[in-house]
Amino acid sequence: MTTMEATSSDPIANLQSRLADLELSKTHYDESAVLRKERAEMLLSLRTIMKAMKSEAGGGGASNKEVEKLRAENQELKKINAKKQYRIEHLVHNLRESLDGQGEKQ
Repeated sequence: MTTMEATSSDPIANLQSRLADLELSKTHYDESAVLRKERAEMLLSLRTIMKAMKSEAGGGGASNKEVEKLRAENQELKKINAKKQYRIEHLVHNLRESLDGQGEKQ
Protein backbone atom coordinates (compact mmCIF):
# COMPACT_ATOMS: atom_id res chain seq x y z
CA MET A 1 0.00 0.00 0.00
CA THR A 2 1.21 3.48 -0.81
CA THR A 3 0.93 6.45 1.54
CA MET A 4 -1.82 8.01 -0.61
CA GLU A 5 -3.95 4.94 -0.27
CA ALA A 6 -3.28 4.84 3.47
CA THR A 7 -4.30 8.46 4.02
CA SER A 8 -7.38 8.19 1.83
CA SER A 9 -8.58 5.06 3.62
CA ASP A 10 -8.01 6.51 7.11
CA PRO A 11 -10.88 8.98 7.77
CA ILE A 12 -9.26 10.49 10.87
CA ALA A 13 -6.02 11.25 9.02
CA ASN A 14 -8.05 12.65 6.14
CA LEU A 15 -9.99 14.95 8.52
CA GLN A 16 -6.77 16.08 10.23
CA SER A 17 -5.25 16.89 6.85
CA ARG A 18 -8.32 18.86 5.81
CA LEU A 19 -8.35 20.70 9.15
CA ALA A 20 -4.67 21.64 8.76
CA ASP A 21 -5.38 22.91 5.24
CA LEU A 22 -8.30 25.01 6.50
CA GLU A 23 -6.24 26.48 9.33
CA LEU A 24 -3.48 27.32 6.87
CA SER A 25 -5.90 29.00 4.46
CA LYS A 26 -7.48 30.98 7.36
CA THR A 27 -4.02 32.16 8.43
CA HIS A 28 -3.28 33.09 4.83
CA TYR A 29 -6.58 34.97 4.54
CA ASP A 30 -5.88 36.88 7.78
CA GLU A 31 -2.40 37.84 6.59
CA SER A 32 -3.67 38.91 3.18
CA ALA A 33 -6.33 41.06 4.85
CA VAL A 34 -3.63 42.79 6.89
CA LEU A 35 -1.59 43.32 3.72
CA ARG A 36 -4.62 44.75 1.90
CA LYS A 37 -5.24 47.14 4.79
CA GLU A 38 -1.60 48.30 4.83
CA ARG A 39 -1.64 48.73 1.05
CA ALA A 40 -4.79 50.87 1.26
CA GLU A 41 -3.22 53.04 3.98
CA MET A 42 -0.05 53.43 1.91
CA LEU A 43 -2.05 54.47 -1.15
CA LEU A 44 -3.88 57.09 0.89
CA SER A 45 -0.63 58.52 2.25
CA LEU A 46 0.91 58.54 -1.26
CA ARG A 47 -2.11 60.40 -2.60
CA THR A 48 -1.74 62.96 0.19
CA ILE A 49 1.92 63.42 -0.67
CA MET A 50 1.16 63.80 -4.39
CA LYS A 51 -1.54 66.37 -3.63
CA ALA A 52 0.88 68.34 -1.46
CA MET A 53 3.54 68.27 -4.18
CA LYS A 54 1.08 69.47 -6.80
CA SER A 55 -0.09 72.30 -4.59
CA GLU A 56 3.46 73.64 -4.27
CA ALA A 57 4.57 76.15 -6.89
CA GLY A 58 5.63 74.37 -10.05
CA GLY A 59 5.65 71.02 -8.32
CA GLY A 60 9.40 71.37 -7.87
CA GLY A 61 9.35 72.80 -4.40
CA ALA A 62 10.52 76.31 -5.35
CA SER A 63 8.37 79.18 -4.11
CA ASN A 64 7.06 81.91 -6.41
CA LYS A 65 9.57 84.38 -4.98
CA GLU A 66 12.47 82.05 -5.76
CA VAL A 67 11.23 81.50 -9.30
CA GLU A 68 10.84 85.24 -9.91
CA LYS A 69 14.29 85.91 -8.50
CA LEU A 70 15.81 83.27 -10.79
CA ARG A 71 14.00 84.69 -13.82
CA ALA A 72 15.28 88.20 -13.05
CA GLU A 73 18.81 86.89 -12.61
CA ASN A 74 18.50 85.02 -15.91
CA GLN A 75 17.44 88.21 -17.71
CA GLU A 76 20.38 90.14 -16.25
CA LEU A 77 22.80 87.42 -17.33
CA LYS A 78 21.32 87.45 -20.84
CA LYS A 79 21.90 91.23 -21.05
CA ILE A 80 25.51 90.88 -19.86
CA ASN A 81 26.10 88.07 -22.33
CA ALA A 82 24.66 90.10 -25.21
CA LYS A 83 26.91 93.09 -24.35
CA LYS A 84 29.99 90.89 -24.22
CA GLN A 85 29.07 89.22 -27.49
CA TYR A 86 28.70 92.64 -29.14
CA ARG A 87 32.09 93.73 -27.81
CA ILE A 88 33.74 90.57 -29.08
CA GLU A 89 32.22 91.03 -32.54
CA HIS A 90 33.30 94.68 -32.56
CA LEU A 91 36.90 93.78 -31.56
CA VAL A 92 37.10 91.01 -34.16
CA HIS A 93 35.81 93.36 -36.84
CA ASN A 94 38.36 96.07 -35.92
CA LEU A 95 41.17 93.51 -35.73
CA ARG A 96 40.35 92.23 -39.23
CA GLU A 97 40.26 95.78 -40.59
CA SER A 98 43.58 96.50 -38.92
CA LEU A 99 45.18 93.38 -40.35
CA ASP A 100 43.73 94.06 -43.80
CA GLY A 101 45.06 97.66 -43.65
CA GLN A 102 48.54 96.48 -42.73
CA GLY A 103 48.52 93.95 -45.56
CA GLU A 104 47.62 96.61 -48.13
CA LYS A 105 50.40 98.98 -46.92
CA GLN A 106 53.11 96.39 -47.36
